[in-house]
Amino acid sequence: MDERIEGTTTEGAAPPRVGRASTIGGGLALGAASALVGLVPWLMTGARLPLQNLWRRDVLPDSMPVALLPISQYYSTRILVMLLIGGVLAGSVARLLRRRFPTTDWATAVGILTVQAVATIQAFVVVADGLGIVARDADSRALLYFAGMLGGTIVSVALAQALFWLISRRSVAPAALGLALAAVPFASWLLVTVVFVSGPTGPPLVVGELYRWLPAVIVGAALGWCGVVPVRRLGVWVAGLLALFVAPAVFTASSYALGMRVLDGDLREMADAAVQIFPRALVPGVAPTVLAFLIAAAVTAIRWAIARGQPKVPAEA
Repeated sequence: MDERIEGTTTEGAAPPRVGRASTIGGGLALGAASALVGLVPWLMTGARLPLQNLWRRDVLPDSMPVALLPISQYYSTRILVMLLIGGVLAGSVARLLRRRFPTTDWATAVGILTVQAVATIQAFVVVADGLGIVARDADSRALLYFAGMLGGTIVSVALAQALFWLISRRSVAPAALGLALAAVPFASWLLVTVVFVSGPTGPPLVVGELYRWLPAVIVGAALGWCGVVPVRRLGVWVAGLLALFVAPAVFTASSYALGMRVLDGDLREMADAAVQIFPRALVPGVAPTVLAFLIAAAVTAIRWAIARGQPKVPAEA
């Protein structure tokens, strides 16, 4: 009944339908494009699957099949980062351009999911064939490796969706939280992209410093934008600063444990290795976390001073 009423306006029924179709199409395109951009660092390499320890036949690196994701325990954090960036970019663009180029959020989410699902299925079909799973002659280690990598990738796809929905929200607090949580993955994605673009010469030394301090700037700006009023927004500050402090250590510890071939898939030993390296990996995160807090406090104070200095507009009678 509501649709009929809208159709009787002077603008007619056609424009709302066209507008709805365009927002859905725009959302699908935005989600798909964002997911593809997230995969750019890997696609730039030629997308040859990394050498596999459990491959059923001897293959040279250049003869490995093409895979849309670098399925390997040595690339686990890169897979996470590239998938997360799809959700982060889509959420950020959807929020920034909502007034000029509105899109349908669920369509954008579907666009992200479609591209990432296709990439995941294609890559794991290739891996399953090489490990002998398709031919049903894979051993238990290959099955465990395949299941673990697939489970981690599915979780990464789900986290990309979560970041998209947080950042694209109209409310400031969820969006600020999403941006703060995305700061470390975004810096990691940027670092990987620069490394691939730099080629054999390697990236300039300043890139390492950028990777360390850029997340602090992003988190500080996001928290300053969030503010502290109402007081419950302090929870966003705690979560954002904690993520900045812990996330790099989690990346380091997990990469260290998963990359230890000597552990030969022993999950308990891998967990012990991660636990041992984690406390030491936390130390470099202290200074960036402090910097993020100072930036957030400064931005909040500046916004408060500007708001206080503006003349109050008398309420109309």
